[in-house]
Amino acid sequence: MKAWLFAMACICLAFGQGFAESDVAALAKAQEAHIAQRRAEEQFPRAKAFAELAQRQDYDRILARERGRLIRSGRLTTPEAEALRTARKAKLEELKALDRQIEEACAKAPEIVELDAIREANAARMEEIRINLSPKGPSETPARAGETQTE
Repeated sequence: MKAWLFAMACICLAFGQGFAESDVAALAKAQEAHIAQRRAEEQFPRAKAFAELAQRQDYDRILARERGRLIRSGRLTTPEAEALRTARKAKLEELKALDRQIEEACAKAPEIVELDAIREANAARMEEIRINLSPKGPSETPARAGETQTE
C-alpha cells in the first residue's frame, strides 16, 4: 500500500511539474499579494477599503493593458483565430494582385506613355554621351579629327 501511495505521489509531482504557472496567473498572484500587503499596512477599516479600491483600480488597468498585449502578440490561437488569419493572408494576396493590376492599368495612361518616351530619348542621349566619352569612342569623326584631348 505504501509503495502505491509513493508511486502516486511521484506521478502527481511529475504531472505538476509539467504545468508551470502561466504569466497571467503569476501576474494575478503578484497583484493580489501587493493588494493584501497594502491593505495590511492600513490601520483603519475605511482606510483599508480606500487603499484596496485604489489598488484594484490600478490592477484593473494593468489587466486591461495585459489583455491587449496578449491579443496583439499573435501567440494566442483558437480555431477561429487561425481561420481568420488564413482569410487575412488570402485578402492580403488579393490586395497585392489588385495593386499590380492598378499599376498595369495606370501604365497605359497618356502621361505615362509620354513620360516613357521622354525617358527612352534621355537614355539614348546618355548612351550617345557615354560612347563619345569612352576612349574607344568615335574619335575619327570629322569634328574631332583635328582636336587634341586635354582633359
